[in-house]
Amino acid sequence: MATVLLILDVQNGVINRLENTAPYLDRLASTVNKARKANIQVIHVVTAFRPGYPENNPNNSSVPAVVARGEYLEGDDSVQVHPLIAPINNEVTLTKCRVSAFFSTELDMLLRCAKAETIVVAGLITSGAVLSTVRQAMDLDYRITILEDCCMDRDEEVHRVLMEKVFARKAEIVSGEEWANGLAK
Repeated sequence: MATVLLILDVQNGVINRLENTAPYLDRLASTVNKARKANIQVIHVVTAFRPGYPENNPNNSSVPAVVARGEYLEGDDSVQVHPLIAPINNEVTLTKCRVSAFFSTELDMLLRCAKAETIVVAGLITSGAVLSTVRQAMDLDYRITILEDCCMDRDEEVHRVLMEKVFARKAEIVSGEEWANGLAK
């Protein structure tokens, strides 16, 4: 069965709102390039909304803030995958309108069509898209590997607690380099 590398919200608009991203992006790009060389399928997931934000529900705690800032509209530079890891060849870019990459998207179908049993997760933000996607992937019975240093959160302590105390119970937690080096074996 296959393994798929899932990269969450590593898009210009998210990167631009964070500090000290250069080391993170270098680690992630190195890992992605090694995965590509090992023929691991890569799926990029970005957050984007239609003009006029028809996906906005005032009960949602995240989307109204995005609407107020006028961010993440389809076609805008803010929703483009960061150039250091931009999709190549036939890599899929999947658009989501909520935190989890599974919610109201075709991600589960794409993974099942790829015969994926294991997903390897990298991306932004650990307490947001990573947490929501990983928890849903667990419920969907995927095996999960999380690339600890290829995920990032605004709050380093929250990132640490999620990796060491929450995710470690049900997922394999490794560095991007450790995972990528294991591909060569």
